[in-house]
Amino acid sequence: MEVIDKKTPSKATRLAVNRGITLTTPVIGRITAGHTIVKNDKALPVKDDHFTLTTLFQDKRTRVWEEHPLQKTLTKGEEKLRAIPVRIAYNDVNLNLHNSFSAFDPQKGRALCVGNGDRARRITEDGVKEMDCPRPEACEYGQRQRCKNFSRAYFRVEGQDDELGAFILRTTSFNSLDRLGSRLNQLSGLTGGRIANMPMLLILETKTTTQSFREPIYFADLVTRPGQKILDAVKEARDYQEVMEQAGLSIEGLEEALRAGLANSDFADDLEDADEWLSDEDLIAEVEQQGQRTGLRGMDSLTQRLNSLATQQPGGDEPEQSTAQGGEGAPAEQSSGEEGVPAPASEMVYAAAQAAGIIPPHHS
Repeated sequence: MEVIDKKTPSKATRLAVNRGITLTTPVIGRITAGHTIVKNDKALPVKDDHFTLTTLFQDKRTRVWEEHPLQKTLTKGEEKLRAIPVRIAYNDVNLNLHNSFSAFDPQKGRALCVGNGDRARRITEDGVKEMDCPRPEACEYGQRQRCKNFSRAYFRVEGQDDELGAFILRTTSFNSLDRLGSRLNQLSGLTGGRIANMPMLLILETKTTTQSFREPIYFADLVTRPGQKILDAVKEARDYQEVMEQAGLSIEGLEEALRAGLANSDFADDLEDADEWLSDEDLIAEVEQQGQRTGLRGMDSLTQRLNSLATQQPGGDEPEQSTAQGGEGAPAEQSSGEEGVPAPASEMVYAAAQAAGIIPPHHS
């Protein structure tokens, strides 16, 4: 009779898939601090001062993301969701939060170049090439393609049914990266890297800076839950991992499988990543660049288009300051474009960019 050593787990196998195909973290929903409105057949990003939990379904006509059932559960009838009870998904901080300098094709929504400040992978005519990454401000290609800081954070939201899935928070905010990255590093250091399933609270903080002209900037932060000390949170995570180990389940093996799936591709990007990457500031820059490429006459044409759009709206001489989902240093809210209300500057920029062929219809 064969004796089985229960202390020696069987070797896990890895699914063999073609090189270039990414096996990403199973995303079951989105955490966002912005939404999209459609005005005159154009999709405009709007920054919010609260979180929204959505499913992965977006209406083709209205561009509205379907609200996740947990949204109503967590708001409890309140209008805005500014705090979400979450659990840290993994022990590996790099699986919980991924950060890179990224440039996307706004037409196709796919990554063109992704780097870390030292090395980058870029799509060229000869395929994907690895090269030096001097950072966007010092990179001619990055300036031309509007490369920017881009982060993905993964959390498990309290009450979700899928135990292996996660909600994703995509952001280009340096403040969100700073806070979330610092918190995760601190917790990992305190616990020796055992932070999986730690109960925390994802909150939307606000501050004003000189760069934002004292307008409020909203960013994500990770704190302990009300009435809970850090020692309580650490103990809950440790108890969970001990139970998993006693059941013969390997968190380390799960994370190793995730890392292998991500490493199988040149870029771990999703089509939806471009939604948080593209902002009004990018379109303004592109309009200016097009003027430089086509000469003064081309710039004059775009300027005339902007002026024409402004004069078509009541109060066009004083357009509102534009905002963009995922942008930084922008006001928290903007007009929704009701009848009789001056159109925001962002709508005029989008319309000019639309006419210039910079973006296709209904691109968020």
